[in-house]
Amino acid sequence: MQALDDPDKRSSGEQPIVLTTDFGLTDSYVGVMKGVILGINPDAAIIDLTHNIQPQNILQASFTLATSYRFFPKKSVHAVVVDPGVGTARRALLLDTPQGRFLAPDNGVLSGVLADFLEESPPEPGKVELPDGLTAYSLTNAAYWLDPVSQTFHGRDVFSPVAAHLCLGVGPDNFGESISEIVWLPAPQPARHGGAIDGEIMVVDHFGNLVSNIPANMLSGIIEPHVEIKGRRISGLSRTFHDPLQPGTSADSSPDSDKLVALLGSSGFLGVAVPDGNAAALLGADVGEPVRVVFKS
Repeated sequence: MQALDDPDKRSSGEQPIVLTTDFGLTDSYVGVMKGVILGINPDAAIIDLTHNIQPQNILQASFTLATSYRFFPKKSVHAVVVDPGVGTARRALLLDTPQGRFLAPDNGVLSGVLADFLEESPPEPGKVELPDGLTAYSLTNAAYWLDPVSQTFHGRDVFSPVAAHLCLGVGPDNFGESISEIVWLPAPQPARHGGAIDGEIMVVDHFGNLVSNIPANMLSGIIEPHVEIKGRRISGLSRTFHDPLQPGTSADSSPDSDKLVALLGSSGFLGVAVPDGNAAALLGADVGEPVRVVFKS
């Protein structure tokens, strides 16, 4: 292994390791990943972004990461393990950006991050050339892995040890060869047609709030918006979860719709919620549910 750039360097609050997985917290997987990291770098600062990505939902992980990574120090190392193809020929990669370093399977899970650096996002899945200022490496140097390597748990055996060594000062080019393109997976995009915007739910949070892919800038300046989801219509956008600005009205006259509010959430996207309740449970809605905003055009 390469000697550390600085033998006394250790991960700190300025260089945390941020974990994002679909592992949940019932099993031991997340705990074992942390154990591997701390076994290599006892001073590592480890942060859990989330371990509740829907199983194998690469697009949800990409969206979640894209709306979150800017809030971490620029030297952060993000280990993103949503990896349906673990053990197959898919590459493991390190993406180095001005806003952080990202370790992930090369399956499109970093597309949301990559989109922030592209002049134009490709409409079709495939491989995309890295723009200026970004570099990537295929993680092929087994000297920085655990031995042996399981074919079903690269989060433990590849990504965790590489993250620990990266925070200890090992240079990115020591983990494998440089690559010029990575897998791109386009996210569902909202579309405006006359007096309507069509989008879909990307995240259901712990409170049952439904977070869509309709960004705030698409709603700027529209007149008399109504949000439609699961046969319900919500009149107006609330400022807070308890804003009495406008009650909802229902397309099917169900009183349940009066409990719903639509608002711009902290991530900057349109959401649907129930004050002190659970919108997902009330509506029977989940990730992928269509949502529409209609307004005076």
